[in-house]
Amino acid sequence: MVGENISEEDGIVLRARNDLINASWTMSTMISKLRSIESMEVNVLREHVRSVDANSDVITDKKVLALIQEIRDVDVFNFDQDVAELIENIESSQATLDNYISAFKRLV
Repeated sequence: MVGENISEEDGIVLRARNDLINASWTMSTMISKLRSIESMEVNVLREHVRSVDANSDVITDKKVLALIQEIRDVDVFNFDQDVAELIENIESSQATLDNYISAFKRLV
């Protein structure tokens, strides 16, 4: 059988490497989900805000108009850059993780 003659230390190194590989796959999944969020949900959110904004010309209530203006200015509706930065950070972390995986592969 494969692996019968490996030392305990090599077994630990292999498990560590496999854990890092699984972490890398999880990061890839996270990036994929974030890109999906960025491309779909953010667009849906923007359409909702545009809808409120488009209907503002028929509203005469100053309090409602003030709220609509506040909604236009809120940063929460402009978070696509934050998502892009998060993706970049995860990709950077994943590249670092991949270097560790390669180092573990060289050990065993």
